[in-house]
Amino acid sequence: MTIELLKVGHCFHPEAVVIRGGSWRAQQFPAIVALLKHPSQGYMLFDTGYAKHFIQATTPFPQRLYRWVTPMHLCDKENLLHQLAQRGIAPEDIKHIFISHFHADHIAGLLDFPQARYICSKVALQSVMQRSGIRGLLKGYLPALLPTDFSARVSFIEDCPARPLAVELAMFGAGYDVFGDGAYIAVALPGHAYGHYGLLCSQQQNTFFLIGDACWTQQALISATKPHPLASIILSDKTQYYDTIDKLARLYGVSQQLTIIPAHCQSSYDQFLCSQR
Repeated sequence: MTIELLKVGHCFHPEAVVIRGGSWRAQQFPAIVALLKHPSQGYMLFDTGYAKHFIQATTPFPQRLYRWVTPMHLCDKENLLHQLAQRGIAPEDIKHIFISHFHADHIAGLLDFPQARYICSKVALQSVMQRSGIRGLLKGYLPALLPTDFSARVSFIEDCPARPLAVELAMFGAGYDVFGDGAYIAVALPGHAYGHYGLLCSQQQNTFFLIGDACWTQQALISATKPHPLASIILSDKTQYYDTIDKLARLYGVSQQLTIIPAHCQSSYDQFLCSQR
């Protein structure tokens, strides 16, 4: 099994919203996608990051507010399809896409993979379906980014076999074995969005914990720093989110064999690239 991290665009946001006490100047936050290769299931993506579809979906009002609050940039060389093509991977080679949650910066590329199967939380999908217009927008949802045949190609994390986690991960409850072979274990990381999940995956002797937006930066892991109260607007449950950050911070402090990767942390991305050289 292999894992590779790809930076698929970035957004601009005041650092102080993400890290309480930070600067109010706008900072870049990358959208990090994981390209996974399973020996029998083939290629799988963990999220898709940004795509040009995001621009189209945020052209009308009120959806345009999403783009105003978190302006995004995606150059051609960071386009996910371009990066995959450089590796000799065609869209149809992506067999599965694991969706950590349905915020637009994590699913904007779904439409580019018309043959992929989707793996997500049933709770997460229900949340999207139950919220439209302003109610959905306030929770970071852009339904226009979902393929029209999404329901025909989706399978749910909750239907996967439940597995006990290692001792240091036991505080997160049970995991869900995505392919039934122990290769990828989905772990509930609640609070940021309804049905938010991370993914445990291995490469040789290393184990990586892809945590999506369960926390935004490595700094939050080091110091258990909470975001500014303004960030609560988009959260599904602030209390759960803070509890998840605390658990991840404890895990970060004790685990020597596990690399935790937030989806928007430049430091984590840079350190991963260095470790692969």
